[in-house]
Amino acid sequence: MERKLGFIFDHNKCIICNACVDACNKAYGMNWRKLPIFDINGNKTALSISCNHCRDPKCMDVCPTGALRKLDNGIVYVEKERCIGCNYCTWACPYEALTMGNDSMTKCHLCMDKLGKGMPYCVEACPTGALAFGWLENSDAKVDYLPPSDITKPDLKIIQPEGVKVKANVIKEKEEKNYLSLLIFTIFSEISLTYSLLRLPYFLPVSIVLLLSSLILSITHAKFFSRALAMIYGIKNSWLSREVIFGLISVLFFILTFIYPQFFYPAVLFLCLSVLSSIMIYMLKSRPSWYNPDTPMSFIGTCFTVVMPLAFFFTSNIAYIIIGIIFGILEIFTAYRKRDLKERKFNIIPIVLLGISTIFLPVSIISSASALVIEIIYRRKFFKKVIYYGIPNI
Repeated sequence: MERKLGFIFDHNKCIICNACVDACNKAYGMNWRKLPIFDINGNKTALSISCNHCRDPKCMDVCPTGALRKLDNGIVYVEKERCIGCNYCTWACPYEALTMGNDSMTKCHLCMDKLGKGMPYCVEACPTGALAFGWLENSDAKVDYLPPSDITKPDLKIIQPEGVKVKANVIKEKEEKNYLSLLIFTIFSEISLTYSLLRLPYFLPVSIVLLLSSLILSITHAKFFSRALAMIYGIKNSWLSREVIFGLISVLFFILTFIYPQFFYPAVLFLCLSVLSSIMIYMLKSRPSWYNPDTPMSFIGTCFTVVMPLAFFFTSNIAYIIIGIIFGILEIFTAYRKRDLKERKFNIIPIVLLGISTIFLPVSIISSASALVIEIIYRRKFFKKVIYYGIPNI
C-alpha cells in the first residue's frame, strides 16, 4: 500500500496535559483537535484526535464545489475560495473533523505550511511523544471507541493502552440545523416528478412553481452562496451538485416545453436524475439513521402516496389507487424494518381514504392531503433525529 502522511497516537505515553489541543487552538483558534478522556476502573486514558487525512475521504467525495482537496502526500485540506458552506462534508465525516469558520469550512491540514520546516504544532507541543506523525503504509484505527474505520480508511495509527480495554459509544444523536429548506426541496421535487410524469392538469406551471420555489429556498442552506457557481466542479462526484444542477436544468426544459412540447421528455429525465441524486445525498454510512432502505423508500413513496390520489381524482383510473396503496404499504414495511413506526403507522389513513374514494371520488383529495401531512411529519423527524457516528463525548 502507498505511504501517506498521518498521525500516530500512543495511549501509554499520554499524560492528558492538553498541550496538543492548546497548541492547535493557539495557532488556528478553531478547535480542530479533541482530547476525549476515558475512565476505566478509576484509571484514565485519553485519545488525541483531529482530521485523519483518510485514504477514502468522504468529505472530499461529497463536496459539491471541489473545495476539499487531497495532496499526493495524503493531506486533505480546504480551498476556501470554493467553499459555499453547505455543511455536506460534515455529514459525511464520521470523526467530526470539520468546523465552520467565518469565510469557509475549516479543518486540520497537518500544518502543511510548516512541513519541511518543523512539526505540526500539536506534535511539537506534546511533551512525551504520545502524539507523532509520519509516513503510514497501513493504518491501525480499528478500536472500539472510534467509528468503523472502513467508512473512510483513516491514516491514523493508535497504540492502545496496555492492560485495559477502552470502550465508548460512538453513536450520537442530533438535530440537523436549518433543515426546513431541505425538507421542502425534497418533498416538492418528488411531487413535481410524478405530477409532471402523469401530465396531470396544469402540470407545467405546477412543476415549475414547486421546483423554482424550493430551489430558491434551498439557497439558504449554503452560507456563502456567492460562490455557488463553483458547484459545476462537483458534478463528477457530488450528489448535491448533481441534485441542484439537474433540478435547474429540468426547470429550464419545463419552461421551454411551453413553446416546444418535445422538451417535456428531457425535463422529466433531468428531474428524475435530480430526485435520484437527492436520495443518494442521504445514503451516508456516517449517518446510520439515513443509511437505511427506508430512506429511498420514503423519498420514492412520497412521489406516489401524495400524487396517486390526485391522479385518480382527475382520471378515475383504478390503477392509480392500486399503486398508491402499494407504496403506502411499502413505506410502512420499511419503517417497521427500521423500527420507526410511530409516525408511519398513520399511512393507514390515506390508504383507507383511497379505498373510500372509489365510492365517493372527492375523498381522494383528502387522501392526498393526509398523505402529504404524514410525509412532512415523517421527513421532519428524519432531519430532527439524526443518528450519526462521532467522537465520544466523555
